[in-house]
Amino acid sequence: MKDGRRSAGVMGVDPVDPVGTVGEDVMTVHELRWRRDRHGALFLWPKCGAGRRGELVTEWLRPVNCADCKALRGT
Repeated sequence: MKDGRRSAGVMGVDPVDPVGTVGEDVMTVHELRWRRDRHGALFLWPKCGAGRRGELVTEWLRPVNCADCKALRGT
């Protein structure tokens, strides 16, 4: 338990903070953030800015292993 929230059961993964992969790279797991497009619709995108417009972002229950995302998080 962390800050009163329940664990997802996967070490290093907080279900409140989404994580996932971008495009064809299914090995690098990024910390994701909600963003808005120019029309105001919400979408998930890597905190570190990895990926290109139009690439598919897939959520996972896996620990973050992207070095840039981890550095931004301070871990």
